[in-house]
Amino acid sequence: MRFLKVLLLVPLLVSTGFGTIVEQIGSYNNWVQDADWTPLTALNDAQDGMAYGEEDFVGDALDPAFYWADNGSYLFFRMRVYTATADIDTFNGTHTILIDLDNYLYGTGFGTDSASSQIDFALTWDSKNAPEEHGFEMSVAGVNATTWSKTKLDDIDGITTKGDNDINGAGRTTDGYIRSVDGQATANFGDTTFVDFAISWNYLTNYTDLAPGQTWDIAAATIENAQDHAFLTGDIAGGASPASALSSGWTTVEAIPEPATLVLIAIAGCGGLAVRRLFL
Repeated sequence: MRFLKVLLLVPLLVSTGFGTIVEQIGSYNNWVQDADWTPLTALNDAQDGMAYGEEDFVGDALDPAFYWADNGSYLFFRMRVYTATADIDTFNGTHTILIDLDNYLYGTGFGTDSASSQIDFALTWDSKNAPEEHGFEMSVAGVNATTWSKTKLDDIDGITTKGDNDINGAGRTTDGYIRSVDGQATANFGDTTFVDFAISWNYLTNYTDLAPGQTWDIAAATIENAQDHAFLTGDIAGGASPASALSSGWTTVEAIPEPATLVLIAIAGCGGLAVRRLFL
């Protein structure tokens, strides 16, 4: 069965009534408001008792684990992790949003995808290494194995330092941002922390084959206490585990936001949920 689809540095600490915001990568002032986030409910996940709670996805119907949003200039993802407080030193591993671009296989291009749920691209935050070496990176398929635990990512630039075509490479500072927001109360997990990603459409359309108007499958994973080239052996969202098949844990979309500059229309069909972007 084909999975339903979705279309698609110096930290600053700010204490608010809704938790402490830590600007983990870059400084961005136009994050979408809470009301503009759309839950990705298929990625809800139980608390798994991992040694590093900040790498353990949690969320349920009352307090979803994942969300996404789009303001026309940036695409946003939000993940909920099992830690009550977070500062710049809390995170020491890897968090990644994984993308399977429809009818595409990384390395060969469009019209060559012979299998579903193969990782093509990933938005990856490596907090194990120094931000100037890794940080927020554009990852690509390294090893697409049959299970998550045998799967690896690679950098789009193929080097161990920040390359020109990587996120925030070549002196650019506005390609992407990451922040954490702790103290997020839930009904069943206590206080949790949000990890928010922002990636510019300008970067995606200039340095990858990702663009508005496409159809994507999305999944998420962490790597416990390790950098982004290690196997995906941490948490896998959507109730999957590292031992699960790579075809498991991909997302379903149930609600689509309508930013001021565009309208997104969900169309259900036997092959999945296609989402079309109509610019106004």
